[in-house]
Amino acid sequence: MRIKESQRFKKRIVVSIFILIGIYFFGSLGYMIIEDMAFLESFFMTTITITTVGYGVVQELSPTGTVFTIFLIIIGTATAAYVLINLTDYILTDFLLGRIEKRRKMKMISKLENHYIICGLGRVGLEIVNELSKKKVDFIIIDKGEEPIEIAQQNDWLFIQGDASNDETLKEAKIDKATALFAALDTDSENVYVILSAKFLNPSIFVVARATVHETITKLEKAGADRVVSPQIIGGRRMAAMALQPSITDFLDIIMHTEENKIRLAEVEIDPNSRLDGITIGEAGKKHEFGALIISVTEKGEKISVQKASGDTTMKSGYRIIALGTEDQISHLTELAKN
Repeated sequence: MRIKESQRFKKRIVVSIFILIGIYFFGSLGYMIIEDMAFLESFFMTTITITTVGYGVVQELSPTGTVFTIFLIIIGTATAAYVLINLTDYILTDFLLGRIEKRRKMKMISKLENHYIICGLGRVGLEIVNELSKKKVDFIIIDKGEEPIEIAQQNDWLFIQGDASNDETLKEAKIDKATALFAALDTDSENVYVILSAKFLNPSIFVVARATVHETITKLEKAGADRVVSPQIIGGRRMAAMALQPSITDFLDIIMHTEENKIRLAEVEIDPNSRLDGITIGEAGKKHEFGALIISVTEKGEKISVQKASGDTTMKSGYRIIALGTEDQISHLTELAKN
């Protein structure tokens, strides 16, 4: 919106300046014809008439010249005032307020830590942003298009307008302190470059990539993506699941996407020397009575496997727990894993 407003301001200023030039030409030509003035005299007469500075006339005006001057004052001063108002508005909005807003954004970006980077604010990127907004986590958007930046400005999201595969752009987005990066650009080749740059700058960052073509999933994984999502594959599987197991699909949707539900599905990482570090699920249940159902315990870097979630499974520092339970049960489990 701000970009469009700025463009409208510029257009109004240019148009009004051309109108003012036209009035100057019309006024000078009128005095030359009506009062038989020289060009310089007529131009000077037009200037003092439009600006109403109060200098005396170059020569006595005829009745026709007087009427022409009155007409010129009305249209000339109105146009000059319009130009001045637009210029002042543009300077205040685009330069002063724009610079203040830019400094505010830069300050907020400099404080980012454990945040998420979204590369590409298309349809997929928008869905990612909406989910992150619901979870109230910090994120920053990188996109070089005008329309995505307008959307980010309109919603007051942190953004950087630039090439997401450029190292300097990623550094500006504080990639060294980021938790995860979403490569959601329109083409798979762009996403490959983004992943390579991201992993070079921060090898430990968790990268989720979008695959437009099924054949490029392997290439994105080889480039360093920790997870690759194909909207076509996910969409097809989801449609099939809705038809084959609609109740399960609805149940998972409610758990994952509804804030008001009583049951949550959560991921918790075990900290060193916490009360869950080094004990089995069975021992933890008896000792701490957390109540949540642990579905999976997975070592760091490994993919989820529900086969590991047994009472004899030992939980260690760095492991991730996937648990199902109420808000209080999940909160209790989180406290046990963090202390």
